[in-house]
Amino acid sequence: MPIRPPTKDDLRAFGDSLFLDLTDEELEFFAEMAEHRAEAYETVRSYDPVSRLGGSERRERSAGVRVPDEENPHNAWVNRCYVAGDDGGELDGMDVAIKDNVCVAGVELTCGSQVVEGYVPDVDATIVTRLLEAGADITGKANMDDFAMTTTGHSAFGTITNPHDDDHLAGGSSGGSAVVVATGEADAAIGTDQGGSVRIPAALCGVVGHKPTYGLVPYTGCIGLAHAIDHPGPMASDVETVARILSVIAGSNERDLRAASPVPVEPYHENLDGDASDLSIGLLQEGFDQPDADERVLECVYGGLETLEERGASLEDVSEPMHRDAEDIHTVCTAEGLLDAMIGEGLGHGWKAWYNTSWIEFFGSARRVQADDFPAPLKLSLLVGAYANETYHSRYYADGMNLVVELTERYDALLEERDLLAMPTTVRTAPEHESELDQYDRLQEEKVPANTTAFNRTGHPAISVPVGEVDGLPVGLMLVGSRFDDATVLDAAESLESALAGR
Repeated sequence: MPIRPPTKDDLRAFGDSLFLDLTDEELEFFAEMAEHRAEAYETVRSYDPVSRLGGSERRERSAGVRVPDEENPHNAWVNRCYVAGDDGGELDGMDVAIKDNVCVAGVELTCGSQVVEGYVPDVDATIVTRLLEAGADITGKANMDDFAMTTTGHSAFGTITNPHDDDHLAGGSSGGSAVVVATGEADAAIGTDQGGSVRIPAALCGVVGHKPTYGLVPYTGCIGLAHAIDHPGPMASDVETVARILSVIAGSNERDLRAASPVPVEPYHENLDGDASDLSIGLLQEGFDQPDADERVLECVYGGLETLEERGASLEDVSEPMHRDAEDIHTVCTAEGLLDAMIGEGLGHGWKAWYNTSWIEFFGSARRVQADDFPAPLKLSLLVGAYANETYHSRYYADGMNLVVELTERYDALLEERDLLAMPTTVRTAPEHESELDQYDRLQEEKVPANTTAFNRTGHPAISVPVGEVDGLPVGLMLVGSRFDDATVLDAAESLESALAGR
């Protein structure tokens, strides 16, 4: 459809929203000039972005189908599909589930929300293309928290329950991805992590989940919350599989230019030796000393660390008081970052990357018609962000982002003296599924106290590894490393896994 130039009434209304007091003469002038500017928009529209991207339409694929309840007891799937990977690749024969905010061309993407139900991407996310080229088969879209706004497992397509106990939640927002790995329905899964959404469900469901260094894995073709915190990451039942997936999906590309130069990538799975003898690990005390902590969870985490110590790792207590404030800093920054993404029709503006135009068009229309169907946590964050933006002119957002720089430097200082930081991923086990609560009650009462958000802001790599159970529910230990030293994080996780298994 050709662009319609704005009328004088349009310009007056938009001028009012921009605090411009336009005269009649100015409106006449700008209306005429805007009509000329429309030609530039027609030039842009004349190009076909999908035909220039390629890749997605060359592969045979089955459209996704909703999974019947009897085949989906934990509500872990939204759609099952099948896209065959190339023969002979590094991941040949591996079945991989994709979180339902990551584009698979021809398969519905819902973000766990009724608002965008029915959106079908026309291209694959970069990481999906890389998985397929490496031989992995895509077998379905995993369920997730509604628009990734919570960490418990509540989706518009059914609450995701814990595979260890149906009376408890799987965690989120990549809960479906964690469950299909834990139940063996997929060999591995892709999740996304904006505040712990890979690591939290990994910990609560007893699988391995890795949040890579920020920028190591391109987010192109994934739907996020705010560009500064969006991370895709692999999940699997063991560290080696996670490392194999990361080796394939890591690396910058021409569609995502957030990194000024190519990022360092290694064959992470080939560098796992399980030797803990040279590891130095700082136990971040603020990550353990939390008012909501279950002492049994902490004991389980300490037990895992002592196993590493028996294998030769050196442990020492370290402290960074600012860690306690990381959640508040994250909350303040996310409110206006999310507002910017919303106003930017689900992607925002100004960052150098490939823009998913079909998503922008679909979401831009859907949010104007179905905004009331957004989940309560999203509405709250948008309202607070809009208020802070209008009333305080983004001062608090700027202060928060400046504090992120300081927080990053403080973690870097701790990591200068040691290889890793360690702490519980979550300080409690999976919360109970209280089905009688509505979304507003859940916003107040259902919490997953975790140590994860700080490292989304600072970009440090972090992995959650199972270290035991409390009352039959899994406990996860989180290891954090220096930026772009994912290899050390994964190798330490392999050492821990081997030690716990008695290998």
